[in-house]
Amino acid sequence: MRDFLSNFGLYKPYLIHENFKISDKKFSLPIDFVGQTFDYKCKHEEEVRTFELELEKASENYFNSLMKLEKELFIDNKLDYTFKVVGKCTSCKKYHIDLFLHIYSDDFVSRTLISRPIVHSPGMVAKKEDPDAKLFIEKVGANPDKKIEPNISVTKYFTRKTNQWYYKGLNCINENYGIGAYAYFRRIIERELINIIKDIKDLPSSHKSEIEKLLKAHEEDPTVSTIYDNIFEHLPHSLKVLGDNPIKLLYKETSQGLHSIEEQECLSKAKAVQKILEFTIQKINEENSNIKDLRDLIKSIK
Repeated sequence: MRDFLSNFGLYKPYLIHENFKISDKKFSLPIDFVGQTFDYKCKHEEEVRTFELELEKASENYFNSLMKLEKELFIDNKLDYTFKVVGKCTSCKKYHIDLFLHIYSDDFVSRTLISRPIVHSPGMVAKKEDPDAKLFIEKVGANPDKKIEPNISVTKYFTRKTNQWYYKGLNCINENYGIGAYAYFRRIIERELINIIKDIKDLPSSHKSEIEKLLKAHEEDPTVSTIYDNIFEHLPHSLKVLGDNPIKLLYKETSQGLHSIEEQECLSKAKAVQKILEFTIQKINEENSNIKDLRDLIKSIK
């Protein structure tokens, strides 16, 4: 639950219980969330702090009424309701955020979840327990919205136009919009991948002449993917630590037609491209920075 509260964006489902039964009451009622802690950025202190959830007094009184619970928490005998919680910074004691949480099950859930349990007489055969249901939670609102914080080394590397796509792609991932995220990251790779290879070529630990040959062949026929397939052995060690060719992975993950992929697969691909892209650019920046520091050191001792 801490991971969900800290990191999940809007409309991204989180599985609470795989096989929800009456005995699994945790996180099925609003009161269960009181006191839960999570990590969030406090705008007063400009640092990530521990936040703690509470219900507003009016909501707490409302949800403590079993009659209200019977009426409001179920739709077609499935658990399905939305409620508001307040997360307060435990450090400054002032800053808070409002979260609107949606709890729902994918199958029938007995109302004995909130009513007094049925007591069977001795010798009486108990009814079969409810069918196993999955119980989910998602954020359907947040005030203020959680700001997307892009990787700084990436934003410094890209142009303003590419950064617009990068930010929009991150925002789509945060909101669980796979097709949009994949579309933006695909644009980034189409625009920047050859530029990234050119920057890798100039790193001191790369095989510059060999990468130049691959680039020349690519310029003669850009439709051929030879450069992506054959560049791995010429990369610096820092880009080989994955054990896979990051350049080929970036090309491969964004080479499929957009309309041939389902929403969830698009989301998975976009997340993979984001991580590989950030890793690659960060390694380029680190190598360039190390060389600059070394050159400055040499100048200082001459």
